[in-house]
Amino acid sequence: MKTKNTFLLVFLILAAIVLSALVATITQNIDYLKWLTWGDSFGLDTVNIDLSIIKLSFSFHMQVNVLQVVFIAAALLIYYKTR
Repeated sequence: MKTKNTFLLVFLILAAIVLSALVATITQNIDYLKWLTWGDSFGLDTVNIDLSIIKLSFSFHMQVNVLQVVFIAAALLIYYKTR
């Protein structure tokens, strides 16, 4: 039963991220809704590790906007109400 709740939480969060990206692209050209797409990105630039046999590159970037925060909060609220 616990794994079912975990899958539900992961699904709701992923659905919130996808829906917020969709709504953000729709509302970015509407003047009075443009504030919903305001956000910032942060992360780490590429880190290269050369082990002479294997070359590894790591980077992490994340972009967050207002809609993502609202949709993820709604997904968490839905999760805790249905749990």
